[in-house]
Amino acid sequence: MASRPPRVVAVGDGIVDFVTPPMAHFTPGDFQAEVARFDPLPGGNATNFALQMSSLGASTTFIGAVGSDPNAKLLRARYRQYGVRARLCVDSSRPTGSTMALTWSTGRRALVTNPGANARLRLRDVPLHAIRGAHHVHRSGFWWTSGLLGKPTATLLARARRLGATTSLDVSTDPQGWPAARIEAVRVCLPHVDVFFGNETEVRAIAGDTSPVRAAKRLRARGAGEVVIHQGERGATAITSSDVVSSPAFDVPIDNPTGCGDIFNAAYAYAKLTQPSVEEWLRFANAAAALHLRDRRRPYPTLLEVRRFLRRFAPP
Repeated sequence: MASRPPRVVAVGDGIVDFVTPPMAHFTPGDFQAEVARFDPLPGGNATNFALQMSSLGASTTFIGAVGSDPNAKLLRARYRQYGVRARLCVDSSRPTGSTMALTWSTGRRALVTNPGANARLRLRDVPLHAIRGAHHVHRSGFWWTSGLLGKPTATLLARARRLGATTSLDVSTDPQGWPAARIEAVRVCLPHVDVFFGNETEVRAIAGDTSPVRAAKRLRARGAGEVVIHQGERGATAITSSDVVSSPAFDVPIDNPTGCGDIFNAAYAYAKLTQPSVEEWLRFANAAAALHLRDRRRPYPTLLEVRRFLRRFAPP
């Protein structure tokens, strides 16, 4: 465990999310709805991870790509606000990535993304000196940073481990529906991953098994050190070398379901660097995700806020 504030590097997507307030009813098929506003929020899996890590007190660097448009200015302002050092490649020929996020009061979401400048990012944009000295390197925004798919990500994570860092990977749901070549692009990375994050659907698809826990064990057999499964309102489960540990979610009002998984990932990685047990890592991560979920005005809880929340829910 790090004896000083951990140094963390997040590599991946810079996205601006345009998020609706939670709508009351989900209607399958064609529908038309009216909302009072769209909230432009910093987004992207790696950006959310970096902002949350920094909010918890880690010394955080984000490496990604943006355009030269107002959305890039929004992201730059948020990186500065939260104290994240941003190493940004600029592609003036493409827009900054953006997502239209429809959300419902049940926690369901519908996300449509234009990756934009994220496709510009390459392995050469992550030099060794940028990750040297890091305690942890996280890779996410996998599909949107198409120049890093597969072997480039595997190489990046392998380099990070040789330099002494632990690593994590979250690929999220494949927008192309998990063809074999895309599954293999994930699997080739697993031998270099200490923590693989995914929801039940993602873990099953990558492993080729209908049982989430069996699938997680298959991913471990392919090289991942441990697999942590996001389970929404049921919490999360970690499959380690020695155990299967589950932790329930906290029951809070739903205001901001977009990005909960990213906040969970950052809090889990932070707790793993600073706390001794998997039970603590899961509980800490679930608490951070709950604070994000209940208030979009404060999407990245601080260490003090997470600790206060956990004290309120301490077992008798």
